[in-house]
Amino acid sequence: MKIAFLVSSLNNPSTKFRVIQYIPYFEKQGWEVKVLIFPKNLLKRIHLFFSLKNFDIVILQKRLLTLLNWKLLKSNSKLIGFDFDDAVMFRDYLRKKQKSFIRKQKFARIVKGSDIILAGNHYLKNHAIKYNRNVFIVPTSIDVEKYRQRNYSKESDNRVTLGWIGSSSTVFYLERLKHIWDEAFNRYPNTRLKIVADNFFHCDKMPVTRKKWNYDEEISDLHSFDIGLMPLTDDLWSQGKCGFKLLQYMAVGIPVICSPVGINKKIVKPGINGFWAENENDWLDSLGKLIKNRALRETMGKEAFNTVNESYSLGAWAPRLISILENNISKC
Repeated sequence: MKIAFLVSSLNNPSTKFRVIQYIPYFEKQGWEVKVLIFPKNLLKRIHLFFSLKNFDIVILQKRLLTLLNWKLLKSNSKLIGFDFDDAVMFRDYLRKKQKSFIRKQKFARIVKGSDIILAGNHYLKNHAIKYNRNVFIVPTSIDVEKYRQRNYSKESDNRVTLGWIGSSSTVFYLERLKHIWDEAFNRYPNTRLKIVADNFFHCDKMPVTRKKWNYDEEISDLHSFDIGLMPLTDDLWSQGKCGFKLLQYMAVGIPVICSPVGINKKIVKPGINGFWAENENDWLDSLGKLIKNRALRETMGKEAFNTVNESYSLGAWAPRLISILENNISKC
C-alpha cells in the first residue's frame, strides 16, 4: 500500500511525533510512505495535488485548507484522512476571541469530506464527530526505548530542578506563574527552574537556567529535570492539547505537576504519577511534597513511566494506527 502524509513542515512537533516516527513501522509492514510538504507556490501545489492519485490514502496533517485547495485535494485522492492534535477549529490562547466562524467552517468542510479522522484525544474527537462518524482516537505517542528511564541511584546533588520544555509560543503558560516559582524558592532554596526552549524569561528570586532547545540534546535535558511542569490556561484551545509535554517528562521517569485541563486529567493520576494544580496553593503544596521527598519523586516517577509505557508508547500505538488505516482502505 502507498500512503502520503501532507504536512506543513518537517520540523513541526506534530509531524515528528504523529508522522515521521511511525514510518519504520509502516515500512516494516510493506507500505510505501511519502511525507510531502505543502508548497506555498500555487503551481507547485497543483503539481503536488495531481501526484496524489498514485497513493491509496492521503493523510492531511492538521492544516485547514481553503475551499480551492480542498477541492483539488479531494478530486485527486482515492482516500483522505485528516489527522489533528490541536483544537484547530479555534484560535489559539493568545487571542481574546478564540471562536472563529472561518476556522470552524474550514474544519467542518474538511472533516465532513474526509474518509477517516484521526483525533489526538476525546475532546478533539467530540468536535469532529459532529461532522463525521468515522473518527478514531490516536494519541500522540512516545518511543519509550529512545527516552530511557532516569537512574535515581546515581543522584548525589541535593539541588532539585523544576523543568519545563517547549517553544516560544507556549512559554507564556510558565511565565505567568513567575510569582509561584519565586515563592517556591523562598520556601525551598535548593531549587532552580530550568527552561528548555527558544525564548526565556527571568524570575525575581528563583534561579533560572536557560537552555536553547536542541533536538539531539532533548532527552539529556529531560534527564536533568527532577520535576516536570505543565501549567495551562483553561480555554477552548488548551483543552484540545494532547499532553505531549507530560508524556515526555513521564517517559524519562520523573513525576509531573500540571494544570488539570483537557487530557492532562486523564494522563496524570494525582498522588500516583504526579499532581494536579488549579491554583497557587495547589502548586506550592505539590512542589513541596516532591521537593522534600526524593523517595516520593522516584516512586511517582516510576509510575509515570509505567503510564506512558502501557498507554502512550509508540510500540503499542503503531500497530493500532496501521490496522485502522488498513481496515478503512479495505472497505473502499
